[in-house]
Amino acid sequence: MRLRHALFGFTVLALAAALAGPAKAQTSVLDKVKRDGTMKVCFAQGMPDNFKDPRTGKWTGVMVDLVDELAKWMKVRVEPVEVGWDVAVLSIKQGTCDLFGSSIVYNAPRALEVNYIRPFGAKGINVVIPKNNPKGLKNPSDMNDPGITLIAELGTREQETVQRLFPKAKVLAVKTQTTIQIVDQVKRGDADAAVLPAITVKWWLQVPENAAWGAMGFPGQDFGNAPNGWAIRYGDPAWKDFLDAFSGWVAANNVSVNLYEDYMARTNPFVKN
Repeated sequence: MRLRHALFGFTVLALAAALAGPAKAQTSVLDKVKRDGTMKVCFAQGMPDNFKDPRTGKWTGVMVDLVDELAKWMKVRVEPVEVGWDVAVLSIKQGTCDLFGSSIVYNAPRALEVNYIRPFGAKGINVVIPKNNPKGLKNPSDMNDPGITLIAELGTREQETVQRLFPKAKVLAVKTQTTIQIVDQVKRGDADAAVLPAITVKWWLQVPENAAWGAMGFPGQDFGNAPNGWAIRYGDPAWKDFLDAFSGWVAANNVSVNLYEDYMARTNPFVKN
């Protein structure tokens, strides 16, 4: 009798599910963007990839140009949303934006939470140290020492990388308006090295007043190399496939490589006008 009742109950549930029809598929961000004509893009400041012109408040940089090119092809408007690196992953997961358009460099903890688009390239890390190199640093491994204080912006992959590679060092993770501000603490003597993307260090050192006291810690010895590009939420294969295809076009035409070279040659936000 119990078996008969159980079978009857299962039949009722199956019939109800059939009458209800298939579960409604989740609308892809791709469809939403095409329908609304607007793409919300999160940006976190990082030079030369994406930064705000202090005079105009307008976003500029390599990744901004790539977002604009994508929007032009899609015939949609870009709505920029500024976020800090410490909430970058959270902003993606919570749907604050349709796309995280800054150069978000791969690491496994991030990849557990957000879906990386096919990378545009790869980035290494280096450090800014005092020009006289008072700690006698010669190789990145020399920083794995309890007598070394490193500083990185809170929530960046630079923070995660040095904590993982140099566990003996003291790591200061600070929240700043712009990443490059961490260099000031090296100049004051509060930290021995500021951990930054290698390309940012090179750009910063193009300014004579910076090169007068600071230097790249390990020329030709970048560490923590990892792919960089954009990211979205998990669970949207149509949006992911579309963005991956765009990234493939960028790579095939060396668009991002040419943009980096162009920005390095023609402009420098660290120069005070």
